[in-house]
Amino acid sequence: MAPTTYKQKPTQNAGPFLIPILLTWLTQVAFGQQTDPEKLIDAGHWKRARVVVEARLREAPDDPLANFLLSQIRNAFGERTTPLALAERAVALEGRVAKYHRQLAEVLGVQAQHTSAIQQLFLARRFRKEIDLAIALDPRDVQALRDLLEYYLLAPGIAGGDPRKAVTVAERIGELDAPEGFLAKARIASLQKQISETESLLRKASQAHPPSYRAHIALAQFYLAREHSDPGAAETVATEALKLDRSRVESYAILAEVYAGRAEWSALEAILTEASRQVPDDLVPYYQAANSLLSTGRDPARAERYLRAYLGPEPEGNEPPPAETHWKLGLALEAQGSKAGAVAEWKESLRLDPESPAARDLRRLRGSRAAAFRNAPNLKGNQTFAWRVEC
Repeated sequence: MAPTTYKQKPTQNAGPFLIPILLTWLTQVAFGQQTDPEKLIDAGHWKRARVVVEARLREAPDDPLANFLLSQIRNAFGERTTPLALAERAVALEGRVAKYHRQLAEVLGVQAQHTSAIQQLFLARRFRKEIDLAIALDPRDVQALRDLLEYYLLAPGIAGGDPRKAVTVAERIGELDAPEGFLAKARIASLQKQISETESLLRKASQAHPPSYRAHIALAQFYLAREHSDPGAAETVATEALKLDRSRVESYAILAEVYAGRAEWSALEAILTEASRQVPDDLVPYYQAANSLLSTGRDPARAERYLRAYLGPEPEGNEPPPAETHWKLGLALEAQGSKAGAVAEWKESLRLDPESPAARDLRRLRGSRAAAFRNAPNLKGNQTFAWRVEC
C-alpha cells in the first residue's frame, strides 16, 4: 500500500513541541491506554502495535497471531519482502484461521502492484485461492469480503475480474454490516463515475447504525476531492467523526486541510495542537495542512514549517513516507525562492525513493536554469559548470 519506509533522522527546526509530544506518547504506551495490538491496528496506531507485537514475537517466534500481526504492520510501513514471509508462516503454523489466509492474500495483492504482467496473473491466482479459503473458513469476515470485492472490480477478466460479481459481494457485506455495505456500494459507484450516487451511498453509510467512524471519514474525504469539493460539508462530517473517536487521527487531518485551505489560522493551530495532544505519535495533520497550503499557493513558509515538523518522528504506518515529504518540502522552498534548498530536498527524496516525482521537478528546474543561461550570452562557462554541480 505505502511506498518503502525509511529510517528518518530527526530534522532540525522541527519545533520544540515535538519533545513533549513524544514524551506524552511514551507515557501512554508505558501506562497502557490500549495494549491490544489488533485494536491498535484497527485505529491506525501501527507504531504502538509494533512495539507490542515485536516484543511478543521475541518471546514466542512460533506464535501464529504475532506473525500475522507483524505481517500487517510491516506491510503498513511499506516493506516489500518480510510481510509475505510472516503471512506464510502464520498460515503454516495455523492453517484454519481465516484472517491468516486473508492477510496472505492482501500481501500477494500488494506484491502484484510491483511486478510484471505475467507475474501479476500468477499472484492473482494465489490471491484468489487464499481469499476464497479465508471466506470459506469465516463467511462473516467483512474485510475478506472487501478484498474480494476489490478483486472483482480491479482484476482483468482473464484473471477473474467481474464488476457484476462485485455487486453481489457488496450485498453480502451489507447483510453483515450496514455501514460497510453502503461503503462497498459507494466504491462501485465511484469507479463507475456516478458522483451523485456515490455521495448518496456514503451519506447512508455515515447515517447507518451502529455509527461508523470509517464511514464518516470516507464521506468527509469525498467532500475534499477537487472534482466535487465542499470544504464546509467536509468540516461538518469530520467534526461528527471526531465526536465518535478522538483517539484516531483522520478527522484531525481533514479539519487541518480544511482550515489551511481557508486560511483560518487560529482554527488551524487549535486543531493541530489538539491532534498532537490526542494522537502524539502521528503528525499527519501537519502534513495535510502543508499539502493544502501548497495546492493553493498560500503561505509556503508555514507549509515548510509544518513539513519539517512532520519529518521529525518516524511517520505512522500507511502515512506519507519521508521521500514524499522531502519532495513537498522542496516545493515549499522553491515557492520561497530557495532554489538551492529545493534541489537539496529533491535529491534527498530521490535518494530515498528513485521513483519520486522530485525527479520531474529537478528536470523542470534544470530546464528553466538552462533556458536562462541560453538567454544570457554574457554568462561565463564556469557559471554553467557551477550550476550543474549545484543541481
